[in-house]
Amino acid sequence: MKFPIYRKYKGIDVWFKILSLTEFVEYKKMGQKILTHHVKATIFPEQQFIRDMIECYENRWVKTTQKELDIFLND
Repeated sequence: MKFPIYRKYKGIDVWFKILSLTEFVEYKKMGQKILTHHVKATIFPEQQFIRDMIECYENRWVKTTQKELDIFLND
């Protein structure tokens, strides 16, 4: 598996940059600000969340790219 991997929630402007099987960064827009949350998954549910994002489990996530994330961050 090659990292980073990019995902976004289906239907909402919340984006993810998955750095490894145990680490990701979440980006969401609040008004004109971008909130960034860096997560290091130390417990199983957090690690499972990352696996679910990678696999687009239950169609909750959409595959995306660094270029699309950059557009979102700079828009």
